[in-house]
Amino acid sequence: MSEFVYHLSHLLHFDGILHWCFLIALAGFACGMLWMIARVLIPLRRLAQQAEGMMAGGLPAFDTSGGIREIDSLRRALQHMVGQIAVAQEREAAYRNALTETLENERKRIAREIHDDTIQSLVFVAHNIERAVRGHASLIDNHLEDARLQLIQTIDNLRQMIANLRPTVLDELGLVAAVEVLCEDHPQVSFTVEGKVHPLDAAQELAIFRAAQEAIHNALRHADAAQISVTLHYAPQSVELKVRDDGKGFALPAQLQEFALRGHYGLIGIRERIQGLGGTMTVESRPSGGTQLIVTVPLRSAALCVA
Repeated sequence: MSEFVYHLSHLLHFDGILHWCFLIALAGFACGMLWMIARVLIPLRRLAQQAEGMMAGGLPAFDTSGGIREIDSLRRALQHMVGQIAVAQEREAAYRNALTETLENERKRIAREIHDDTIQSLVFVAHNIERAVRGHASLIDNHLEDARLQLIQTIDNLRQMIANLRPTVLDELGLVAAVEVLCEDHPQVSFTVEGKVHPLDAAQELAIFRAAQEAIHNALRHADAAQISVTLHYAPQSVELKVRDDGKGFALPAQLQEFALRGHYGLIGIRERIQGLGGTMTVESRPSGGTQLIVTVPLRSAALCVA
């Protein structure tokens, strides 16, 4: 009998230990769940709600408190991304506004040139013809000669205006001739062609020509360059334009889009046009070290078939 009581008391004691162990484990599990809810699930849910604002087009300010280290790192990364998106949107808006303003100013310039130059010249011609018709016979030749000379000047001015808008030599003779003519206008510019010339489509030729035009313009106006070298290199499947000057150079920003915030859009416009053709543009420059612009445009399949 005593042995039975002993075993029973021992079993009850063992069951009590299991009971307490179970309660402790349950309490630990509950604490762990509460910790997970407070430190993981709630911060993740808050982060997801804030991220949904980005899907709707907004730029939320992510909460910077709460959560485990990994969630906090994710939050900081998202906040950094939002900041980068905001800067990119600001640059894009500045570039878009500047582009619109540039186009409008160009329209005003063309309208002013047509009004002040072409129309006034034609009015002068009309007056000379009217004088010739109504005037004395001895003055007819003088009036007609004045009208002829004025018409010649007007035609030359219109040709120059057209060339500024769209270089006709580019359409008539191609890229190499157009760049060569562009370089011939400036004695400090040398021009070299390397490789076998490939046919390009109109968009590619115009993009490369405008890149050369912008680079030469910048070197002459802003860099005070004494020597400028322009090279067109034709590789089997691409064309590379390289413009190098010995001017004063400049400090390159971390991102080329920063030029838009400074009011300079030429290089950005070139890059946008070149990237639209699947090409690349790189700029190398440093103060007092000159500048080098390299533009590479891949040949399109149609051009390769013609070649």
